Amino acid sequence: MMLSVNAVDTTSGKDVSWGPKQLAKQKVASSKPLLTFNKEKDKFEDLLPKFYRVDFGFIKRKNYVYDYTKKFADIDGKIGPTKQVKGDCWLLSGVNALANTAPGRKYIKKSIAYHDDKITVVHFAGTNVSITIPQIALSAAKQSKTYVKGDDDMLAIELAAEYYKKILLDNNASVKNVGPNVVTGKYTTGNVKAPLLGGYPSDIMYLLTGKRAKTVFNGKYSCPKSIKNAIVQKQKSPDKAALACNFRKPKDGVIIHHAYAIKKVDDKYVTLINPHDSSKETKVTLESFYSNVKSLTMLDL
Repeated sequence: MMLSVNAVDTTSGKDVSWGPKQLAKQKVASSKPLLTFNKEKDKFEDLLPKFYRVDFGFIKRKNYVYDYTKKFADIDGKIGPTKQVKGDCWLLSGVNALANTAPGRKYIKKSIAYHDDKITVVHFAGTNVSITIPQIALSAAKQSKTYVKGDDDMLAIELAAEYYKKILLDNNASVKNVGPNVVTGKYTTGNVKAPLLGGYPSDIMYLLTGKRAKTVFNGKYSCPKSIKNAIVQKQKSPDKAALACNFRKPKDGVIIHHAYAIKKVDDKYVTLINPHDSSKETKVTLESFYSNVKSLTMLDL
């Protein structure tokens, strides 16, 4: 078996694929492989740490071949409940915001381009990049304590985004882009050791949909009309936009320096999804939301 990782100039818009050459259906630009793996006796710890942060002490059996078959990934193109582990609230909230709209769910399902018992392919429409993740990586991440817990589709997206950001950071690469809040722009944050540490919900929204979100910041003394209009529209037409936000002050059950997805709006409350545990809802009054929200990211669908 051979697994290879190829890095290409992302400014060209060509695909980046990780996986057996015979399974790669799209043509990949020629480049020097960053990693080759062709000895079955090699172990998890010799392969994956070069690209993923996996706590192998948390995995009972480390040897390649048998251990990774113990945890099959349940990939169905849908996002279920998850619990955040990494410092990537921006990514989880962006995906959760999409998953709470009908058009967003279609984008997510389309982004899981292929899955079988050997590989999962995640396609980023925004930059026309496909990341092929071997079952060994999904299984190791699922068994470790350093990746999102719960839904395996979210795990696959997290793994793909981590690998893609690492490629960009390793190669100091960027895609020409006029918006500052896109993961492939010159404002790319994170470092090679922790690629997902820092980002914006609009980053993952763009990668999954190819659409650019707009982020509006709250005023010092009054809430901008654009924020209020977006919240009103969310109540009337929930599927027209995916919304994510963060807050100024830790009150009414919210924390600062943390991204939330907006699940729904009614006459009294804005219901939020906290990526710390997306199965639980956080409700804030409209009045509290308008006064305390720091910024609102809006992706028209």
